[in-house]
Amino acid sequence: MEFIIFGMLAAGLVLLLLSYKKERGANVETQLENFSIQLMKEIYQIKKKLKVLEDEIMINDKN
Repeated sequence: MEFIIFGMLAAGLVLLLLSYKKERGANVETQLENFSIQLMKEIYQIKKKLKVLEDEIMINDKN
């Protein structure tokens, strides 16, 4: 009977640790997704600025 109680206690602790690890993994996944979106926005802004600069250079070369 004692083995069953200790076994259930151990199983409960293992499941508790696994649930904590899963929540932490989801948090990391969310952070990575947000970082990826932010990085894509910054790359888009840089490309827009580069396009403007290229257009200005082409205008100056024509004159």
